[in-house]
Amino acid sequence: MIALLVASLGSAPANALNRGSGSSSVPTQHGLAQTMFRLDEQMDMYERPDLLDAALEEIPLQELHAAAEASVQANDVPGYEDGLANALVKWFKKDYFKWVDPIKCPSCGGKTEYREMGAPTAEETQGGAGRVEVHACAEGSNCSGVFRFARFNDPKALMKGPRVGRCGEFANLFCLFIRAVGLRARYVWNLEDHVWDEYFSPTLGRWIHLDPCEGARDEPLLYDKGWGKKMSYVLAFAIDGAKDVTRGYVQDWNATLTRRTRGSEEALHQVLTDVTKRRRLGLPSSEVKRLEIEDQVEAKWLSESEDRAKSPQAIDGQGRESGTADWKQERGEDGAK
Repeated sequence: MIALLVASLGSAPANALNRGSGSSSVPTQHGLAQTMFRLDEQMDMYERPDLLDAALEEIPLQELHAAAEASVQANDVPGYEDGLANALVKWFKKDYFKWVDPIKCPSCGGKTEYREMGAPTAEETQGGAGRVEVHACAEGSNCSGVFRFARFNDPKALMKGPRVGRCGEFANLFCLFIRAVGLRARYVWNLEDHVWDEYFSPTLGRWIHLDPCEGARDEPLLYDKGWGKKMSYVLAFAIDGAKDVTRGYVQDWNATLTRRTRGSEEALHQVLTDVTKRRRLGLPSSEVKRLEIEDQVEAKWLSESEDRAKSPQAIDGQGRESGTADWKQERGEDGAK
């Protein structure tokens, strides 16, 4: 059965993986089904006690809790967990993790230019880097500075420094940080080369968009209506299940359906259903029931997404913040109509 589903969901183009956002953001030759299985397995990493302890050593919990309480008192957020998530994403983007581009020469501080995709060193491999971007100084022959941008997948390596990355590194590490502060987390993958996170809001009873690259919370139309990004698949993975959440992130579902060409909708639904069932095996029946009720609430919320997109509160025309101007324009994410 799995083999049939994998075949139905097809393969990505051979050139799908280039110098994009991160190693976990775009499927290569394996196809959509294998990408889903890999992302599902990735969620176990965020439950590891050693990683959670390491993350807590980095996070200023007292400061974040104070900010969360202040936002609740000011009625800026629906509930305490929402205030905590908001404080966490703002701190992470502003004070902790930085966008790598434009890459400066480590020797003279001048401009660099991309030279090649290099092989990782033993230390970089230990940090989960399968590839390394090599950027050389472009200021002339007087400087031979080189910056190696290793695409680390191990959160410990990302915490060690220099604490820079693109959206793959941002979303990976931030998902761990969400768990470390006690919130439920989902890792959200988009076929069009972007990844972000979500947290569960007990007050609202649903999953909430959270993008550490942009410092954004509860702005699901940021990409479609703001950046002008035409998406096809948006899939969310948690420790207790997986979900196709595309409908919550787009304005026009019918137009989106025409871009979903990686296989049948039935096969996609079946893989996600199987992943979710396996994740919930062995859970108490009361817990499974609670999760099923959450699923029903989310299904209703997703079905009403197009109506929300028409509301005056929906984000409008805000281009991408992270990344260089040329890079954003090349990707069609600068908000230009």
